[in-house]
Parts: sequence; C-alpha cells; structure tokens
Amino acid sequence: MVFLILLAFVVIVFTVDAVVRFSRKVESKASAKSTVSSRVFNETSVSIPKGIYFDKTHTWAFMEKSGVVKIGVDDFLLHITGPLNRVSMKNPGEKIRKGEPALTIMQNGKQLTISSPISGTVKSRNIELIVDSSAINNSPFQDGWIYTVEPSNWVRELQFMIMADTYKEWLKKEFSRLKDFLATNRQIHNTALAPIVLQDGGELMDNTLEEFGPEVWEEFQTRFINNSNCHYKIDRKLAKKKSIRPSENIDDENYQ
Repeated sequence: MVFLILLAFVVIVFTVDAVVRFSRKVESKASAKSTVSSRVFNETSVSIPKGIYFDKTHTWAFMEKSGVVKIGVDDFLLHITGPLNRVSMKNPGEKIRKGEPALTIMQNGKQLTISSPISGTVKSRNIELIVDSSAINNSPFQDGWIYTVEPSNWVRELQFMIMADTYKEWLKKEFSRLKDFLATNRQIHNTALAPIVLQDGGELMDNTLEEFGPEVWEEFQTRFINNSNCHYKIDRKLAKKKSIRPSENIDDENYQ
C-alpha cells in the first residue's frame, strides 16, 4: 500500500511538472509572437490625425486660430528612423521656404535633413526638443511639434498639401517605395542586420533604420527623402508651365 501511495505521488509530481513546463512553453511562444507583432511596421502603425495637412516631404502643417502655422515631422518617417536623440532647428526670425531644408533630425551620429512644408518666418521653435527630443517620436502632432511659422504664401502652398484620406492612399506608394529602397540597397544586404529589416512574409520591421549606420542613412536621404522633395519641385514647374493650380496635379504620375 505504501508503495502504491509513493508511486501515485511520483506520478502526480511528474504530471504537474509536465503541465507547468508546457504552460510556460505556450506562454513563451505567445509572448514572442506578441513582441514580433508589435514591431511590425505597416499602414495601421501610422498615426494620421484628421484636420491636419500633410506634405510629401513627410511633414505636416496646422494653422492655429492666431494665424500662425505649426509644423512637424510625420509619424511615418519616425517609424522608419526609430527614437531620435537630437533635433537641429532654425532660430526665431529666420526664413524658411517650402521644399527647402528646415531642420535636421539625428540619432547617434546619423542624420536626415527635412524640408519645410510651407514658406514663412519662424515665430518660435519647440525648445523642449533641445533638452529632450523624445516627444518628437512619442507625440509628433502635439508635444513633438517643431516650429510655429508666420506663413508668407499659405493659400497657394496649401494646394500642394493633402489631408487624411488622400494621405493614407499616398502612404501606400511610400511603403512600396520604402520596400524598394530596402530591397535594392547593397549596404543593407552586406550587413548582418539585413534579416531584421523584413519579417517572414515581407512585413517591415518597426524602427527600420535604427540599427544601420550613417552610410545607409545617407543613401536613404538621397534616394528616398530627397526624391520626395523632387516630386514637389516637378509638380510646381508643371503647374506653372500649364498655368493650372498645383493641387490639380497632386495625385498624378509625378508622385508615383
């Protein structure tokens, strides 16, 4: 009888241990799957507030009641760079022009130069970003704004910008353009980090360029960021040549 009791006890112990091990294994797999899923970068990852104008330089603009325009960097670009640790801004009183360099965002010695969505005079800059630039990633449309600007050509330049629904459609092209850049960049494929760019199934990883060095960021500036700026310049030239409003060209082949 004692032997049977001991045998039953041993069986129960091993059974409980097996159940615990299995449960931990399932939880570990679920946790890993959740972590991977949370790092996916796709169209649902990007914050797109309504009522804000977006420019194809990956910036945004919003006119406040006072008549000044607040501008910043869009969430799409910030998902690509990952956390920034410095923002170089112009001083109040300086002039900025649509489509021309207005600020530089930096991450551990790597940087991207971002062009302005509008023309005007800088009224103020977000000095909080000088001390702690994390707000630009955590709250790009509120605490992470870059400048307030006294616009000099708002009505005309507004015609080049797009709002939420059109912006969503345009982002589909930008995601395709981003994947093309990643697929054809030799410097990415020559590093051990190449597998982290895309998950199985072709899903982009969040903070896509965070682990790459200055060479990849420079290539991204030239082939992706600057190419977006060229679209605006081409559109402006065509609009002037054809004597039509630039907004009529916003979604044509110049932006494909």
